[in-house]
Amino acid sequence: MEVQEGNAWFYIRDHQQQGPVGLFELKKLLEQGILTRDSFVWNKDLDCWHPAKTLDLLSESDFQDESGGIINYAAGWMEIAKDTYPNGRPIVRYLARFFDLSLFSLFVITFFSIFKPHFIADSSAIFIFMLCLILYILVEAVILSIFGNTLGKSLLNARVRTVTGVPIDFFTALKRSIFVNAAGMGFGVPFINIICFLFSYRDLKEHGIATWDKHIGTVVLYGKVSTARLVVVSLFPIALLIAGITI
Repeated sequence: MEVQEGNAWFYIRDHQQQGPVGLFELKKLLEQGILTRDSFVWNKDLDCWHPAKTLDLLSESDFQDESGGIINYAAGWMEIAKDTYPNGRPIVRYLARFFDLSLFSLFVITFFSIFKPHFIADSSAIFIFMLCLILYILVEAVILSIFGNTLGKSLLNARVRTVTGVPIDFFTALKRSIFVNAAGMGFGVPFINIICFLFSYRDLKEHGIATWDKHIGTVVLYGKVSTARLVVVSLFPIALLIAGITI
């Protein structure tokens, strides 16, 4: 596959997505053995993450170790195979989003409970959830443009960046948030949201990037995350749901 000069490239090393780097720097990483021919790389012109060996980055003989010999990748293949980050990590993304939405919903419900208690009592749970989704579009855009990340993503060591590696501005964040809530969550409409979840999950597993990220020019970068953090982030929305049912 032919590669293009001038694009920002991302790559996976030590189970973390890193970048962006220019094509020249990417080739140097490959030449020096810091990345291997089986390392996954991506830029905005690729439909999904690809091993470096499938792209016309270097000739076969250029993949060498420090002694000048061809690297034996067989020994490290099992370690590379465990790296699922090119598959988009949909579970991490969903957990981070539901954590953020649950936290925001808690603030919204608390606010209305104090200043307009009858609104909560007279509204259905589905209506409140859809209202929180719509309100969160603007709130998320503000948070991303100011802090560069949301709390849920920070806890799970994920971050949203442009394809050039810089934090996204307000209008990019707003456009992305609208796209996520429409195409990824169906604005919370029952049954439609399940269909949206399934389609977005498929895109992430097959292409390693969501449809909205590809169209808007953003990328979600992932790092290592402990089991303890996954448990905490998972239990928070569940605890709020149980509390809402029992109260």
